[in-house]
Amino acid sequence: MSYKDFAKYYDILTDNVDYNHIAFYYSGILRKYSDKTGPLLDIGCGTGNLTVRMERLGFSDITGCDFSENMLASASKKSDRIKWVKCDMKALPFDGCFNICIATLDSINHLDGEESIEQAFDSVYKALSKGGIFAADMNTPYKHLNVLGNNSYTFDYDEEGLYCVWENERTEGDPFNRVNMFLDFFERQKNGLYKRSADSLFEIAPPVEKISEMLIKSGFTLLECSEYLTGEELEENSDKFIIVAEKQ
Repeated sequence: MSYKDFAKYYDILTDNVDYNHIAFYYSGILRKYSDKTGPLLDIGCGTGNLTVRMERLGFSDITGCDFSENMLASASKKSDRIKWVKCDMKALPFDGCFNICIATLDSINHLDGEESIEQAFDSVYKALSKGGIFAADMNTPYKHLNVLGNNSYTFDYDEEGLYCVWENERTEGDPFNRVNMFLDFFERQKNGLYKRSADSLFEIAPPVEKISEMLIKSGFTLLECSEYLTGEELEENSDKFIIVAEKQ
């Protein structure tokens, strides 16, 4: 899971994501539970598309962190006011520095198991000040089993000269509903021919109840767990949820 080529094409692949809407949504969630607008830590920030929008919405003293140098290289071009830090969310190099921490766009789903998630939650807890708020969105088991599954997708970005084949492979019987993802990229060259590259990644989707238990185990108090973007109660077929917690 290098994210090298994925990072190169990430902004093209996610061009249809309504980052403005998601940023407004997160802003509302955070302001609901805190009167503080910073310092803010965005873990698993990727290429920084949401991070920079949080700054535009009035959040300050922002740090975006990711373990992928390629993702951060792209993010750093979008704002020189945000601190971009290469680090693993399981071992954040901060101690009580932040009033707010967010983990957006399924970033927690990219961890590889229960121990890794617990380490990340412990690390976030340490990075937050007393009363700090942590908000994260995640895919549900329903999405992994019924939407991602063993499906394949093709994406044709003709204007950008890019064609992508995305294949999913569900791990049968996995308690955290792991889906392996294989990406083939075909980039048009100046001579009209296409150059192929490939990358792979995976996501897991623990049950919502398990995520709640792990946050409590790390010392957090749960404030909200609801359907992502709607705020409604989770249904059996909800494909994403947001969970909000406070450091005591």
